[in-house]
Amino acid sequence: RVNEVNAFYNTPDVQIALGFLKKYDVKYIVVGQLERNVYPPISDTPDGLEKFKRYEGVHWQVIYNDEDTTIYEVIK
Repeated sequence: RVNEVNAFYNTPDVQIALGFLKKYDVKYIVVGQLERNVYPPISDTPDGLEKFKRYEGVHWQVIYNDEDTTIYEVIK
């Protein structure tokens, strides 16, 4: 499962991310300081964390936000 969590946060491919969310029936996604440190952008590849902003309101919605942490609720 650890590898799947890594892939979920690192992938810029929203379909892969959605597959993970469905498989594990995820309700909330946390993107905070820990996630930004563990899953930073890798040079020459798209930023996997950017998908959360890009698809906000489509696949998930912000339910909490401060300067360091955003929590998204998955839209079913």
